[in-house]
Formats: sequence, C-alpha cells, structure tokens
Amino acid sequence: MANLHESKDFLSFCLERADELSRRDWLASLTLLTVRRRFSTSDPMFQLYSQRLLRDADTMFEESVHLLLHRFGVLLYAPAVWQLLPLVVARLPLMTPKQLSISAWSLGRTLVNGDEVWIALGDAFRRRVPDFQLRDLAMLAWSFAAVDRAMPAEVVALKQAVRKDLLGQGTDGVSSHDLCMLFRSVAKLTPQDRRFLEWLLLLMMEGIATKTMAFTAQGISSIWGTLALQRWKLSEEVREALCEEVRSLRLDHTFNQDMAVEIAEALVTLEIDDPRPDYQIADFVARKGLSLRADTLLALAEFLCVRGVTHEKAWKRIGVRAQQRAVDLQIPDIDRLIAVFKRAGKGNNRVFGMLNLFMLLREDSAKYGAS
Repeated sequence: MANLHESKDFLSFCLERADELSRRDWLASLTLLTVRRRFSTSDPMFQLYSQRLLRDADTMFEESVHLLLHRFGVLLYAPAVWQLLPLVVARLPLMTPKQLSISAWSLGRTLVNGDEVWIALGDAFRRRVPDFQLRDLAMLAWSFAAVDRAMPAEVVALKQAVRKDLLGQGTDGVSSHDLCMLFRSVAKLTPQDRRFLEWLLLLMMEGIATKTMAFTAQGISSIWGTLALQRWKLSEEVREALCEEVRSLRLDHTFNQDMAVEIAEALVTLEIDDPRPDYQIADFVARKGLSLRADTLLALAEFLCVRGVTHEKAWKRIGVRAQQRAVDLQIPDIDRLIAVFKRAGKGNNRVFGMLNLFMLLREDSAKYGAS
C-alpha cells in the first residue's frame, strides 16, 4: 500500500481490498493519503473510499472514534466528521481527557459546529477538569476558539485549570507551543480578560529570558499576531525580548509566507520600528520570494516599502514573482502593487508592463466574462 504513490492508484487499491482492511489499515491509509501525489478530498474516488470506511465505523471504531476524527481533521474533510457525530456524542462520556481534546481539535479544524456534540463535549470536560493536562487544555481552548464557542462555564473552568496547572511551577517543562495556543485562543474567546492574557505573556517572556522554552516560528508569529489584534502597548522589556527572539526565524525551516505576513502586519499595527524583525522579513523574501502567493506578495511588498527596506535581492524576487502571480489579484490590488513599486523606486518597464497587462485582462474579464 505504501508503494502506491499516486492517489488514484492508492484509493483504488483500498477500495478493492476494503473487506480485508483492519482498523489499523484504514487509519494508516488515511495517514498515507496526506502524502500521495495529486490527492484531493474533492476526488470522487476519495468520496467513495470515505463512504466505504464510514459504513463500518460504528463497529470498527467504536472505542477509537477519536483517531478516525483526527485523521479526517488532518485532511480537512468535514463531511466525514459530520457523519461521525452520533458515534462521537455516544462515546464522549467514556473518553479520556486526551481523546476528548483530540476529538475537539478535529471538530474545530473542520469547523463542525453542531450544538449537540459541543454541548456534550463541554459537559464531559467540566465533569473531568482536574484530569486534564496543559496540552489537553491548550487543544481544547484552540477548538473552542475555532468555532467561536465562548460559553462562560466552559471558559471559566478552562482558565481555572490552566492557572492551577501553572501557578508556582515556573517555566521548566512547560511547552511554549501550549502557552502560545492558550494565549491566542483565550484572546479570541475573552479579549477583555487582559489580566489573564498578561499573565500568560509574562510566563512566555520568562521562558525567553531564562532560555527554558524554545519557540518555533509558528509560536513567535502567533504571539505577534495576538498582540496586534489586542492593540497591545508593549513594555520595553517585552518588545526587546520579542525582537531578539525573531532573529532565530531564518534558522527555522517551518517559517512560511503566512507567518511572515502576520509578523509584518503586527509590526506595523504595534508601531514597532526595529531592524531585527525587518531584516528577518526581508531575508525571507530574498530566500523564498519566488514561491509567494499573490496575496502574500502584495502584503510583503507593501511592508518592505513602508519600512524603507532596500534589500536588492528581496525586491528582485518580488519583481519576478509579481510578473508570475499578480494576475491572481483583483484590479484594486494590482493598482496597489503598481503604487508600491513606484513609491519604492524598484519597478522597471517590464514589471509595469506586465502589471498593466494584468489590469487589462481583469477589466476584460469583468466586462465580457471568462472565456
């Protein structure tokens, strides 16, 4: 099964041998699908595969429905998650805290917001709050935030459990990933609770200062993005710690264009003028600029222009990529990109010619429709 690299061949194999596959085989197949070539959940063959798998879910996955939910959550395939809800509701009272948080994460990731399952999930959580570890609480908070479920009883119970888990413990052994998830999720669920958010932020700053926490690119961008959404007035100590932590981004292979945009927009919103994060954004564009999407291309170009960044390689990458992908932008956004190149003094006849051509194509498409 693992040797079939094309998704259609892989799905065909699974369907032909469906009666022979065990629970473990089905779970493995769902995991392997994430790395099959040309795989899409809109593929009719995948939908047949999913229907065949779910036909026996009540018996085959009665005690491990959380694992099945997780695999479909990774694939972002909501129809299967909706179909599993009756089994999930029936099993929730018997799930461990870890299983419950995994189930909640899957529901949140696929944006499945059925009232019955979330009420049952909240009740199961509140009955077993003391048994939840910090990682489980972080996943649960993220899940609540994903579907905008800010029920007071559940949120209060979650915050109390987090405080009980962390108070007096220090930062040794605490995962930065869990704290970042909690910080972002609680900021969305109860943005007015600045006291709780300040406490979480101080814990993360302590972890940075004592070097007891290693922050990933996702964690760093999450902190910046949350602070921007809160319009936080940063103290000098917090600003210095975050700007210094940003310097590690170029060494993190997981740092991507969405994270770069989130940090760039946060720097502008928070009025942070520091060369350290500016350089990391410019360096990312210089290295990865030829793979930018049209929307992130525009956002990063505007940031570099506003900050007066003159990194030649970064601007060259933006110019080349604009000629390749700016056609995906709408007319007002193409106009903005032209204005960016003019203000920065980084455009040339070729760049402006292609952008004007894209404008004409968009105008023709608006008048006469796509051919």
